Amino acid sequence: MEGYIETERLKLIRLAETSEGSQHVQWFHECWSDDDATAWSMHGKCHSLEESRDWMIQHRTKWDNQFYAILLKPQTQSPRATPGDQASEPGELIGSISIRLSPSFPPVPSLSPRFPPNVSSTTPLDFRFIGYAFFRRYWGNGYATEAGRAVVPKYAEWRKNTRKDGEISYLESQVDVPNPASGRVMEKLGFEKVGLKETKEKVFLGGEWLEGSYWVYGLFV
Repeated sequence: MEGYIETERLKLIRLAETSEGSQHVQWFHECWSDDDATAWSMHGKCHSLEESRDWMIQHRTKWDNQFYAILLKPQTQSPRATPGDQASEPGELIGSISIRLSPSFPPVPSLSPRFPPNVSSTTPLDFRFIGYAFFRRYWGNGYATEAGRAVVPKYAEWRKNTRKDGEISYLESQVDVPNPASGRVMEKLGFEKVGLKETKEKVFLGGEWLEGSYWVYGLFV
């Protein structure tokens, strides 16, 4: 995918440089060491720059993760940010958005996507997850939708040029039940609510122990 994407208010930079001391590793660490940005992640936060770098390398080598740092353009004043939050070029880091390979498909047979009329369940499928996370002070400003509307078409264009003959591409998002705002974002991006995945084990997400159920959203691209 493209290394740089720009929207009306945002700059998206794909993090690919994993050498020690690189700006890309620093941005990745800021995203993955923030309590609020990682509150809905099963992995949880990273506690050191070294741990974040190892996690970043794993993302790239194991899951082909197209991970973008999201920066607020310097001239854009966030109503929820203080003057001290406004940084010089290239902008203030406010979160991330990524698309990565899924280890298997479908994760739950009963939640398989509703295939378009021209394809079937036997059609070769490239299956990936999309996710995003922002620092708390930037929640509620529409940045997730704006970033998603930029990344998803770029991803679709990239897959069109790289997919194998006959292969189709499918994106999935997993939205925890207590997080309806993310569900609204996915619907704005054109994703279909496929169904509810229920799990018996409790997980610690969003600052509390939950039953682990999540909504599955999907989109063919």
